[in-house]
Formats: sequence, C-alpha cells, structure tokens
Amino acid sequence: MIMSSLYTIEQSCREMSGNRITAIIRLNPDHEIFSGHYPGNPVLPGVCIIQILKELLSYHSGGDLVFKNLDSAKYYSAINPVQNSLLNFSIELGETDCYGTVFKAGIYFESVVYCRVRGSYTVSAPC
Repeated sequence: MIMSSLYTIEQSCREMSGNRITAIIRLNPDHEIFSGHYPGNPVLPGVCIIQILKELLSYHSGGDLVFKNLDSAKYYSAINPVQNSLLNFSIELGETDCYGTVFKAGIYFESVVYCRVRGSYTVSAPC
C-alpha cells in the first residue's frame, strides 16, 4: 500500500456474492500530509480518498489495479482526521463493460456522507 502510514484497515470484507466490499479504515491524524493540508485545520485531500479506494479494490481484486474511467467523484463534506478518524467504505461492484469492472463507492461515517465515486477499473497483474 502506498499510503500505509496514512491509514490502517480496521476491517475489510467482500460478500460471498462478490458484489459488495465493505471496509472500515482509521486515519492517522499525525500523518505529515495533514501538516500541509491545512495547518491548524487538517483535511484529507480528495486524491487520498481516491487512492485509498484504489488500494481497497486492489486488495480484494488480488492484483495491481488501474482506474479506466472515473465517471464522477462528488465530495460532500471535508474529512477532518482529528474530529473523526474512522471512515466506512461501501463499494458496489457491477458488470464488466468495455472499460472494465464498474463500481460505485460511498465513503461515510454514521450519518455523514463524505464522498461518492463511480467508475470502472481493470486488474493488470497479480500483486
């Protein structure tokens, strides 16, 4: 994992049907990225959310993953790791099309939705 010091996976599983992945991660609020983004008011950068999503999908797909298409990434609320270091990822896998495996992901904690992402990916090689 590229960002292993940014977060730890508390729990991660793929349903027996293989169509849903759920994960709980814990952010490290002391990570150096938060000292520059932003001092005194840390916020998890959107690109880091996408990278964590990619790493979770790679882990469950068993190989190096390439996003082929990101249809949308909507950010609804800033993630401050001091106020809330736990994040839930809910990833729904769909059919495989010409771009790869289609997915929809929601990143949230309790009633707060932080981000929703839709796109597709392919697995390029085993890890």
